[in-house]
Amino acid sequence: MTASGSGTPNAVATGNNGAPYVLPQACLFGANGSGKSGLVRSMKTLAALVRDSFRNENKLIEKYEPHLFHSKWRNSPTEFEVTFLHDDSLFQYGFAYDAERIWEEWLFERPSATRKQRQIFTREYDPNRSAYNWETSATHLKGERESWKAQTRENALFVSTAIQLNSESLQRPFHWLNMGLRAILAVESIGPYTASRLDDDEWKSKVMAFLADADLRLEDVEAEERSAFETAYFKNLPRKHQSGLRSMLSEGATTLEISTYRKDEKGYKTRLDFNDESTGTRMLFSLMGPIMDCLDNGYTLVVDELNTHLHPLAFRQIIRMFNSTKTNPYKAQLIFTTHDLTVTEEYIGRDQIWLVEKGDDLASHLRPFSDYKTRDERPFRKGYLQGRYGAVPRVAG
Repeated sequence: MTASGSGTPNAVATGNNGAPYVLPQACLFGANGSGKSGLVRSMKTLAALVRDSFRNENKLIEKYEPHLFHSKWRNSPTEFEVTFLHDDSLFQYGFAYDAERIWEEWLFERPSATRKQRQIFTREYDPNRSAYNWETSATHLKGERESWKAQTRENALFVSTAIQLNSESLQRPFHWLNMGLRAILAVESIGPYTASRLDDDEWKSKVMAFLADADLRLEDVEAEERSAFETAYFKNLPRKHQSGLRSMLSEGATTLEISTYRKDEKGYKTRLDFNDESTGTRMLFSLMGPIMDCLDNGYTLVVDELNTHLHPLAFRQIIRMFNSTKTNPYKAQLIFTTHDLTVTEEYIGRDQIWLVEKGDDLASHLRPFSDYKTRDERPFRKGYLQGRYGAVPRVAG
């Protein structure tokens, strides 16, 4: 998300010399199976481990996925590192882990005011001593450091543990890692988040305004909490599926039943069950909640196959929302994978295009389009489809 310079289209100044200019968007292109979804899943995994490793002792086992197609890598720890701007500082945080323990963990900070990087903490497991080597900054990590270290399990992250034990010094980086990075692997998995906030009039007016801009012509959208067994969705299921769902849910389980309203030929509002709306309408409505949440708070949203089931004009409207300082005043960011190359012709610049390709070792490699030296007037779309930059399927002719 780092821009090459101030002249890059859509670049935003940060005031931090570690990343002077950043971009509001980046899109990833690649063949099916190239690893795009794997990259989104990795981002989601990083955030989940930071959030839950302290509370869930099985989290490492659940989230450890070594690369199976290399004899060395399949038995090696997985390593994540993320560099992010938050609250006027550039943080560099990472860790290496396997199913049994955290092998390494580190956090550095570069405040915009001092422009100098400082170490907050590092830990590294020494198998010869069966213990960790620690370095913690007494200046920049104030509080019960020794107690936090002693209570950090081998299968838990120090950041997660210290936060649960009321570390104030780690609140800023933890907030971004826990809240600021939002990854969506499938729009269907979002759930009723958008609907859950419809009782907020300001929120609802924003949702309805966007849906109107997308020409969906909805008169209204309502959400009502009801018994999970009283919804139209449940009642329309075959009986054997109803029985299966009853065995999975408690008797008091509730859900939000969403209804949409349109005008009939005489101008009267007519109710429609949400599941009877088109797939594209349901997708767009579901996406609006996470998108608006990120725009309102300056978060980073990562979406796999953002344009799935969306009309190209609705897809471009979402892109425009992140490019506009009016709709994106808090510098939220959008990272998405797509096969829709038309967005590169008007809304996405060279710095914002990334190519994902699987190598002979079956590992995925990520490369920015800006690495390629081409004439500016040569359209990315044409060159990409001709295979000039790789990251396309090798389809038999």
